[in-house]
Amino acid sequence: MDFQLIIDRDTCVGYGECVAQDAEAVELDHQGCARVRLASLDRARAERICAACPVGAIALGEAGRSAA
Repeated sequence: MDFQLIIDRDTCVGYGECVAQDAEAVELDHQGCARVRLASLDRARAERICAACPVGAIALGEAGRSAA
């Protein structure tokens, strides 16, 4: 099963640890907030990116499902 990253823009403070973990999957936008670059990732890769966030601004969702 593939997973998507869900970024909480209100929580993200732009430390960039997610980008340091996987710059192919995540980048910082012009406001310094994390932004997802890949629509889906395998579970292990997505979990590493989530764990890298020091403020817990990144969560996992199933790819193809709404983040409602």
